[in-house]
Amino acid sequence: MTTTTAVTNQKGGVGKTATTVNVGGALAEDGRSVLLVDLDPEGHLSGATSLAKATGDANLCRALIGTWEGSLADLITPHSRTEAGGRLDVIVSSLEMLYAVRELDKVRNRDHRLKRLLSAVDGVYDHVLIDCPPSLDILTDNALAAADGALIPVQAEDSSLEALKLLLPQVAAVDADLRDKPLHLHGLVVNLLRRPVTKLAESVIDVLKQYEDLPILGTVPLSVTVSEAWRYGRTVVDYAPDSEMAHTYRALAKVLEGAE
Repeated sequence: MTTTTAVTNQKGGVGKTATTVNVGGALAEDGRSVLLVDLDPEGHLSGATSLAKATGDANLCRALIGTWEGSLADLITPHSRTEAGGRLDVIVSSLEMLYAVRELDKVRNRDHRLKRLLSAVDGVYDHVLIDCPPSLDILTDNALAAADGALIPVQAEDSSLEALKLLLPQVAAVDADLRDKPLHLHGLVVNLLRRPVTKLAESVIDVLKQYEDLPILGTVPLSVTVSEAWRYGRTVVDYAPDSEMAHTYRALAKVLEGAE
């Protein structure tokens, strides 16, 4: 059975894509088969894995809105394999994803299109990780409806506190309207944390710790290592396996493995 995780926060620049790619890489390092889904129309995940965006009729946007009905396998691009037998594959974005929100508004059962699409790989992959767009729109609703759980990347800034005040009611609304059982919120990932930690960051983290049932699962410092791995299309656990960041991503992967 496949475990699906949405990596979500409507605030941009909080490390959603880096979390998705690198947790996926840590899972693959541990021998898991992992599919990453670039649901963000900006296509950052495709860039972070150095994979070209889809061209032609076979793309995620058309699959979601139903104007292309081929095999999901035709949308999947291999990224890497690991010594432990794991693999990392990607459903890349396309330029047409810029129109996905508008087009989804025109179709029936619009909130469950991604769930139906991903049902084709249930049991084929151990994990599916969805890189969500920085918005609370129909694409994010599709991810929340399709997922078993969610990771929420944040920064130690007041803007992340405000973003959580919007995201959590959205999750509750999806639970009420689109799901048979509540989405499991694994917890928060504090990204881009400057060292030494400022008093402002400490105060924000103190507030984040007050959220019941939403633990801080790990912190990722602001580091050139993550950016370098991104530039070369590699995961941090592959590019810098002994780094602090690699250890954090492995710990996050263990959280998802424990939720299987």
